[in-house]
Amino acid sequence: KSQNQSQQDHFHSPRSDHAAQQTRFHEQSRAKKSSYALNEQSSHVGSFKNEESNRKGLLTTFYTEVAGRSSITDASDYNQYHNPTGRIYELGRDDAFSEYSISIAQFYIDSEFNDTAMKVPIDALKVKGFQVKHVKTENECIAEMSSNSHQIVWIISTNQIQNPLFISALITYHSSGGVIFLFADNTSYVCHVSQFLSTKFDITVEGDYYGDKTLAYKENDHQQTGHFGQHDIFTGIENLYEGITICHPIYLTPASRTKFTIIATATDGNSSIVVYDPPATSTEGRLCLDCGFAKRYRKWDSAGTARYIVNASCWLLGIEKRLKQKK
Repeated sequence: KSQNQSQQDHFHSPRSDHAAQQTRFHEQSRAKKSSYALNEQSSHVGSFKNEESNRKGLLTTFYTEVAGRSSITDASDYNQYHNPTGRIYELGRDDAFSEYSISIAQFYIDSEFNDTAMKVPIDALKVKGFQVKHVKTENECIAEMSSNSHQIVWIISTNQIQNPLFISALITYHSSGGVIFLFADNTSYVCHVSQFLSTKFDITVEGDYYGDKTLAYKENDHQQTGHFGQHDIFTGIENLYEGITICHPIYLTPASRTKFTIIATATDGNSSIVVYDPPATSTEGRLCLDCGFAKRYRKWDSAGTARYIVNASCWLLGIEKRLKQKK
């Protein structure tokens, strides 16, 4: 009841019987308190539901309806790898990420991995709306990270580090919220990735396994040989090419094993894709480590590769946390 209504009820009550009046007064007081408590509870529930609704509403601005689903049985068409065709089966919506920018630092370069080859993933990222800056030196990468213009940095490792300040710059970028997609390949093309992970997490990267096979999806088989499990990164992917020459992370301490989550395991039994999702209270950005980058330019059209690379970039952004921070 509103206060005005309660006053009106009290004003119109008979006054001949004082005891009855007192009884009614106490009943009204109890009713008001009960009503207030109920309204307060409803308000909290409503607020929570609104928050949940807003979160889902905002997320659907960026993510497709199939976000998080690898197994899609009702697609209109499938490719030769049995993955559904069409960008509606990817994680991110087209043009949704126009406020965000990626700096791609390509330190490994060869006759195949040239500007023409790099244009393919860059164009795929632009379809989602991302702005993309492509650089090829550590000094350029440091400048781009320091500019605060890019939410995401790709690091495509090579076999030596030129600037001794590079790793500390990368750690600073990550610690202050920067997101990093780490690409390594066979030893020794792991240098930037391995030194960063070693310094920050007590993890190194090494190995030279010739894979060239396809991983299969199974919901909870993230750590099963030749499989990947459920994750937003694998939206719309049931079969995923593992890479050509593949390395793997090596954990130097028991604590370092708890930092990253394995989401895919190569056909040699070693983890090949791992992610770091920092605690909600952390200022750090997300990380993804891919252990076989050659597929990005030699096997872009292989099973799931293009979709996985773009999905991972969308997930890495951590859009849900960013939207909460905007409020």
